Amino acid sequence: MQKVIFVMGATASGKTHFINHYFTGKDVAVLNIFDYQQKAYEEAGFGKMIPMGVQIRCLMKANDMLLNDIIEKLKQGRDVVVEQTFFKAKRRIVYVDAIREAVDAEIDIYVMCPGNEQWQENIRKRELEDDRGSFEMNAAEIEFPNPSEGFDSIYEMSDNGAKLRFDPPLDEHFLIDARKQIAEEKERIQKEDENSRKRKELLESMKTRPFWHYCEVCGKEEYITAKEAYNSGWDYPPQMGCFGMLGPRTCGNCLLKDTLYWKIETSGKLPLVLEGEQYET
Repeated sequence: MQKVIFVMGATASGKTHFINHYFTGKDVAVLNIFDYQQKAYEEAGFGKMIPMGVQIRCLMKANDMLLNDIIEKLKQGRDVVVEQTFFKAKRRIVYVDAIREAVDAEIDIYVMCPGNEQWQENIRKRELEDDRGSFEMNAAEIEFPNPSEGFDSIYEMSDNGAKLRFDPPLDEHFLIDARKQIAEEKERIQKEDENSRKRKELLESMKTRPFWHYCEVCGKEEYITAKEAYNSGWDYPPQMGCFGMLGPRTCGNCLLKDTLYWKIETSGKLPLVLEGEQYET
């Protein structure tokens, strides 16, 4: 039977050192989630500054790519060691589920739990003192693995070495809810991505198909393409000027100062907008 060993823990808790010390030179495939995350960011066209929505999708993609490689290595008869950052039980549960469904393998996990003095020393050596506070917050969010998640063995790695944990199993309803939450999360993101794709297709089609353009100032109407409107001086979706979505509906003959946007900006007062159904009181 093949074996996969997960190694998890907070930043600078000693994951990489543990893997290098115990598995270097052995016939195992060593995989690191960090490498997959960087690949996902690069494929998305981002470097260090990544929008939150994009980051979540990149992390999900990285986890999927890593999972596929784990399963592929196991099917090839290789043992696998994985440096992973799954702090939440619900994410580990569905990950283990996928491996169990694909291959017959033993699944162990080691959780790095250094003493505070050792951890702070690791942070200092890696020159990460400026981010110490965020590391401590992340460490506090770690949900320690439980046998109910599907692991064969769970080890706590402290300064004194490895300790096999035998925690009470989780409530069955927790497992059901965890799988449901992950499924709903994936479904929601898929719907958001599909809506985004449709919107991009719509905006792209507006470049070549005519549609009605209405000037909010003079009332002019023209049935033209977005490119024709832009060339004629219209400020209209999808090609708009400096004022974004709030009222740039002008033809080439009207001025910005005559728009609702300009009146709001120069008056210093915000309009009161009531949206939705009205109820009698």
